[in-house]
Amino acid sequence: MLRLDVAIVGAGPAGAALATLLARHSLAVGLFEARTAPASDARTLALSYGSRELLEEAGAWPEGATSITSIHVSQRGGPGRTVIDATDARLPALGYTVSYAALEAALVARVREAGIPIHYGASCEDIALDPERARLRFASGLEAEAKLLVLADGGANASRVPGLAFQEKDYGQWALVAAVHADRPHEGRAYERFTPEGPMALLPVEARYGLVWTGTAEETKRRVALEEQAFLAELQACFGDRAGRFLRVATRASFPLRLRAINTPVAARTAVIGNAAQALHPIAGQGLNLGLRDVASLAAILGSVPAATVGDAAMLERYRESRRRDAGRGIAFTDTLVSVFGDGRRLPTWGRGLGLALLDAFPPARRWLADRMIYGAPAP
Repeated sequence: MLRLDVAIVGAGPAGAALATLLARHSLAVGLFEARTAPASDARTLALSYGSRELLEEAGAWPEGATSITSIHVSQRGGPGRTVIDATDARLPALGYTVSYAALEAALVARVREAGIPIHYGASCEDIALDPERARLRFASGLEAEAKLLVLADGGANASRVPGLAFQEKDYGQWALVAAVHADRPHEGRAYERFTPEGPMALLPVEARYGLVWTGTAEETKRRVALEEQAFLAELQACFGDRAGRFLRVATRASFPLRLRAINTPVAARTAVIGNAAQALHPIAGQGLNLGLRDVASLAAILGSVPAATVGDAAMLERYRESRRRDAGRGIAFTDTLVSVFGDGRRLPTWGRGLGLALLDAFPPARRWLADRMIYGAPAP
């Protein structure tokens, strides 16, 4: 039986980042992961400048990140556009792109350097909670008890904790993701384009773009199956030539888009962070960044309370209250963008165009928007 102060279930970016931040405190921490080894996931992640600051604080900023210095926002079939630049936020970059595997590798290396054990192949089979501790049993036969259980597992074990439940919304959309090469350098510019089918984005990744193209399930399935030149021609027609001519596409894949938010980020001896607490539409790239702000808040609270109070009701209430405004507004922001820019019944094309034009003409508004995207809503 392992006896811990904090047991973190899930060794993805949120769980591993929390472990690294807790390494500086006199806490016994264990990290448990159902997978048998770190991921070799090649998907592209979008990290805000605020997330970079957090990861640098943890000593786990990955090599090979690509800077996003501006974001060009437009809509198909209508007027108006705006460009949000890093200078609006008075920062060297608005954000960065990095592969999931590179980020996880940097975090795992830091966790191991800190001497925190990572238990791979530890699929959780049972969670028992009492007023003093959480008890965990894993399929591997390993058992642990901790003052605080942290779920960072994408929601896989939330049903084992009384009081936790999810609210879900199916957007009726699928995301097609791919690597796209163009005939001109991206120069750090990302693109967000709203279409009647849903938003599409091009993110600068090394010398190429990472494409996220939302559409109906039928259209997405058809596009995934297209021959390369037919796919590029359709992409060009939908996106236009603002990023240049598209030359090659690789590694096409797709997945359904849903909003899932937990009813409360705390329960008896339990805190919920990252995509175990909220899984968002990829529009505006807020999901992982919101989850890393969960990490920062929980780590700060754990570092400020006496060891004897770790996991008690007062500590958990501090965490819940610290995340209430930012999480609520982050979820509402992405959901509203999907609704307003993807449904002409909510706001006509000219209205969306006017909003984009006003944003472009009013630097303080762009500065405010950039600040919220980078750092989230301030704590109450």
